[in-house]
Amino acid sequence: MQLERCYGWIRSHREFFVDLIRIYLGLGLFIKGIFFFMHPEALSGPVQGSWMAPLARAVPYVHVLAGLLLASGFLARLAAVVQIPIVLAALAAVNLPNMQGIQAREAVEFSALTLFLLVLLAIWGAGPLALRFRGRTNASTTQSTGGWLHSHADLFLDLVRMYLGLGLFIKGFYIMQHQAEFQQVAADAGAMPLRLMALAHYVIPVHFVGGLMLLFGFATRLGALMQIPLLVAAVFYIYMPRFATLELRQSLEFSALVLFLLCLFAVTGSGRYSVESAATRKWEADHHQLHAAPSV
Repeated sequence: MQLERCYGWIRSHREFFVDLIRIYLGLGLFIKGIFFFMHPEALSGPVQGSWMAPLARAVPYVHVLAGLLLASGFLARLAAVVQIPIVLAALAAVNLPNMQGIQAREAVEFSALTLFLLVLLAIWGAGPLALRFRGRTNASTTQSTGGWLHSHADLFLDLVRMYLGLGLFIKGFYIMQHQAEFQQVAADAGAMPLRLMALAHYVIPVHFVGGLMLLFGFATRLGALMQIPLLVAAVFYIYMPRFATLELRQSLEFSALVLFLLCLFAVTGSGRYSVESAATRKWEADHHQLHAAPSV
């Protein structure tokens, strides 16, 4: 009974989980801006001599200011929109041309996932956990401008779930084709209590099966839970002890973001746009039809 009540609360408060993604992403971009202030060479090095070099000086300011706005929920759509060109430029002009090796690939995956989330947040805006000023909005304005979006927060979460599941499924293919490189990354971590769980023969089927479960929304909580140990090992034992370089830092940020999203879906499960929801609706319809049929 308590578990069913908990699931009912989750289903009726999905907009809170959208806000958790917004807050996490905003704080992450704010911290990234601080990092670029402290290490300007990490930002200027990859674009040195290109047309992007003069624009790169503005990136830390945008990340810090827009990151704070996004985390607070104040002018959230604007905060997402102004960061989209920066992340798109990093993806297209910096990361994609240098996508060689697993860490460079994770930089591409991180930028692509961040860009995807920013686009969704630019559409959805902020939810109930946003900072609001008295008199700034009223109920009728909220209902006319964002009522449909906020009442379909499960669509936002399902889009993120599908993207994440597809990405993990593709990553399983990459690791299968580059097992030696992946084994070397895991071996570089040194002594690691969860090292056996990071071996390719475990990672590949988990990414395949769990990725498909997330993509289609079938046993979503299980699909997320079975991948969490892998991401915990990647964050705390592979990347966190040695994220001195920008590439390893991006791998850490990417793994931490994926871990956060997996934990979120382990709690929320699937929304209405999933195999689980479709099967539940069909069962309820059949059950109702069975009980509504007149007895002979």
